[in-house]
Amino acid sequence: MNKKSALLLALAAGLSAQAAPVFNAFELGVQSGRTAQYDAVGENNIRTSIQTEKGTLAMYSVKQKADPDMAYMFEIYADEAAYQTHAQSPQYRAFLAASPKILTDHKQRIALPPVFLGDKKIRPSETSRINLERVEVKPQHSRAFARAVTAEMVQSLKAEKGVLAMYAATEQDNPNKWLFFEIYADDAAYETHRQTPHFQHYLKQTAAMIADRQTIDITPAYLGNQGGLLFHAPEP
Repeated sequence: MNKKSALLLALAAGLSAQAAPVFNAFELGVQSGRTAQYDAVGENNIRTSIQTEKGTLAMYSVKQKADPDMAYMFEIYADEAAYQTHAQSPQYRAFLAASPKILTDHKQRIALPPVFLGDKKIRPSETSRINLERVEVKPQHSRAFARAVTAEMVQSLKAEKGVLAMYAATEQDNPNKWLFFEIYADDAAYETHRQTPHFQHYLKQTAAMIADRQTIDITPAYLGNQGGLLFHAPEP
């Protein structure tokens, strides 16, 4: 590891001496013709929660580009207590009450132990570029991959104005399977990011560590967060 990467990791470690936030992903099927209703209750849940719940750090409603009836909700809470507070909130109960008439039987919750979570305050915008990617890492490279991801994401948030959020986590039941959720100001910001020296270094550094990669094309429905989150898991 070079001195710059070590410094960035040390910075992130100092800022993340806290309990691990709760990071959940939900995959939800929306009934045909019910997209508008889903968007309305989802936006109300996100907007109200971000405004009234200090421990609700981020909530993002997004959909597959190819199939708008396949929706995803990504949520980050300061800790388990904050998650339970949200679960009892009026806006979430309203979402649950509306669900039988809006959602299909396709409902999946994915618990995601976070490796790195970092963001800036996000304003809802139709131009936002969202990336969702699933990556399987070769087991022998798990620690090195985590270090490379953290260093790259810290640098990207620090150096690039158009990088708004970068989250990386592993699946609870399979730590070799990673999920990446990233938000950029727009497509131009993402293309700029791809050309940066730190991202190009990350690609070369991790190329041999990856066994499989899947990109899911998605589009934002409603994005909300508190902003200023910076957490990375301590190295085991």
